[in-house]
Amino acid sequence: MKIFWNTQSPRVRGLSVFVAVFFLTQIGFGAQLKMLDVLFGIYTSAFVVYFLARWGFFAKRISMTLPNHKEKIYEKLRKNPGKARTAPSEPVEFIDPDEADEELFDDDRVIGVYHAGEAAAYPLAALGVREISNEEYGTTPIVITWSPVTYSARAFIANVNNEILNFGRHTHTIYNSPAMPEKSNSEFIQFTGQAVTGHHAGNQMRQIPVLATTWIAWKEAHPNTEIMSTEGGPETDIFERYYANDRNGVHSLNPIDKRLHGKDVVLGVDIKGEAKAFSFPGLIETPLIEENIGSEPVLVLYERASSTAVAFSPMVNGQILKFKGKTKNPHRRSAEVTASGEGERPNYEAWMVEDQQTGSTWRAITGECIEGKLKGKRLVMLEGMTSFWFAWSRFYPDAELLHVAPNESQ
Repeated sequence: MKIFWNTQSPRVRGLSVFVAVFFLTQIGFGAQLKMLDVLFGIYTSAFVVYFLARWGFFAKRISMTLPNHKEKIYEKLRKNPGKARTAPSEPVEFIDPDEADEELFDDDRVIGVYHAGEAAAYPLAALGVREISNEEYGTTPIVITWSPVTYSARAFIANVNNEILNFGRHTHTIYNSPAMPEKSNSEFIQFTGQAVTGHHAGNQMRQIPVLATTWIAWKEAHPNTEIMSTEGGPETDIFERYYANDRNGVHSLNPIDKRLHGKDVVLGVDIKGEAKAFSFPGLIETPLIEENIGSEPVLVLYERASSTAVAFSPMVNGQILKFKGKTKNPHRRSAEVTASGEGERPNYEAWMVEDQQTGSTWRAITGECIEGKLKGKRLVMLEGMTSFWFAWSRFYPDAELLHVAPNESQ
């Protein structure tokens, strides 16, 4: 019965509730119905339907499966509240690092993508209003996405069943994650890349790694990068007030798991049906973690100076490498107060780690070996997913959480 109800349209469900409430109100009046009784029933039924509609009871429900689950669930496809925002009308322009230095501060957050030997950075100031960028890396179509509400950056190969996909701005969400509309009228969940409507429903886009970091950190690691221009975007972060309040999404949903605050940031890693989440508060204190997810070894690193968390496979040339910090990994304070009362931001210094087998030096946020016997090698970056805890715990309710105890030794 529940499945039958969930598959009905919002209009059918609303009409059914209206009729049921009207019928119940009339039973108490007996056989001698008066016009006033009928009007009372209509008014009461309309009020109940209006209240339930505001609560989201009649929202369209779509069939979906959570990651690493087989059973289908029916979840609300909610319309975005308020006035629809429009993306800048100007086409996307990419600029070189020197030009980007005129638009960005060192600590501005960017989404970095390195694929097929090409590097590009997407400032949150630009993606915050565009949400989606349909790109090509070599001959591979890739969609770059950013959800400020769930604080999640994702990139997917935009090809399903040999059909190249092209996405636009979303008007609905699922668990506060954008339902990205595609030109074929299918909608894909931004958090997972799963299609939930249209003829692609049930299909999954393949995710590729992205790096949420600062402009200065990305530029040092990829000096030849391209950068999406912020020209035409807002001068301030339009989500600044949202980040500062306690609201968990535009459709406020409390986290299923209460071990963290809803807006605590986590790095989630999903490998072959096994998933774990690493909390940023824990990573700040213990920035180098060697773990197993399922049967796969995983290296998780957190560079404090750029607030960057990333997961790698430590396997190189068939050998599992063990790592330790090589250079300092200091907290980068917002300012150092001088005697004059003026503040100066400490210079950014990239964190380096060292493998214990060969003593080679590796850049922590990219996994590139820059010195030693393994120079030129790269650790394989895993599809780590940064997001707010309230979103991760909805999509991955059974995933293990590693809230690492403080350890000042690293």
